[in-house]
Amino acid sequence: MGEVRRNCPTCSYSWLDKYHKNECPKCLAPLAGAKAAPHRAPGEASTFKASPSDAGESVSGTCPKGGPHTWKYGKCSKCGKSEGYQKPTHTKMKDGACTDGKMHIYKFSKCTKCGKAEF
Repeated sequence: MGEVRRNCPTCSYSWLDKYHKNECPKCLAPLAGAKAAPHRAPGEASTFKASPSDAGESVSGTCPKGGPHTWKYGKCSKCGKSEGYQKPTHTKMKDGACTDGKMHIYKFSKCTKCGKAEF
């Protein structure tokens, strides 16, 4: 069994068919015979289509903009809050905060902002 030149009646594509399949490799239209029912229309991307109601949305909690949060792609479409765990609001520093309320910046065992010793 060698290669056979074939032509598609739907899109007029011509190719050397070495697998002897009954469909066009370009438009996926059936060529001829009893199994001529098309898998999908020419130019159609997928045979397994999702219904419009299956958009990956969910609803939970209470939104400050009113009603429940409507989650889509991990974010509320009303207020923009992200879905999932929240980050901690503050972290405890072992030496306390510096004079500006932020963390100490040590250089040579001494804070460059307030002068506190590291050890």
